[in-house]
Amino acid sequence: MSSNKRLERQSSAAASAGLDDLNKRSKQEWIESAVVLKRERFEVAGALFDCVDDALLSQQEVIQKVDVYLHPKTKEETVNVDTTE
Repeated sequence: MSSNKRLERQSSAAASAGLDDLNKRSKQEWIESAVVLKRERFEVAGALFDCVDDALLSQQEVIQKVDVYLHPKTKEETVNVDTTE
């Protein structure tokens, strides 16, 4: 019985890995579907500027890149309070 459960877990893990690949899109596809992320096309394009054109990106990766692009950390935010800079 445990071998059946193990096989089910392996097949479900493989299926979810396959779904992850299906949910990935190219840079151009993400730019064109910016409305899905509730962003403007130019915001997504700016966030993905450094990505290779044919790279496949997941929605989570794109959201993270857009967030970093729109809310960059300034030097003041990254400097430790105890430093003498």
